Amino acid sequence: MGWQQLLKQVPDNLDRAWVAMTGEPRHVDQRQHPLKGALGTVKLGGAVLDQWQYEVTGGGRIWYAVDDERRILWITRAGSGHPKRTETRGHR
Repeated sequence: MGWQQLLKQVPDNLDRAWVAMTGEPRHVDQRQHPLKGALGTVKLGGAVLDQWQYEVTGGGRIWYAVDDERRILWITRAGSGHPKRTETRGHR
């Protein structure tokens, strides 16, 4: 549902995000970076994977996990509102 919201609200930003995430999933800049603390990894299909974030808008985020072994990029969260779980209090 979050992906569709982003597509309706900011299609150009979502396109840039997709190109960045699939082209260089581990690139670090102001919009694209690894999540930290307990959010920094996620378990998918029995594997523990690094979890990253792409800031699509001021509040819109895409979280994704990089599966290097299978060469898959998993979208773990997409939404137009800022995820409260990333606030620094208690997540460092």
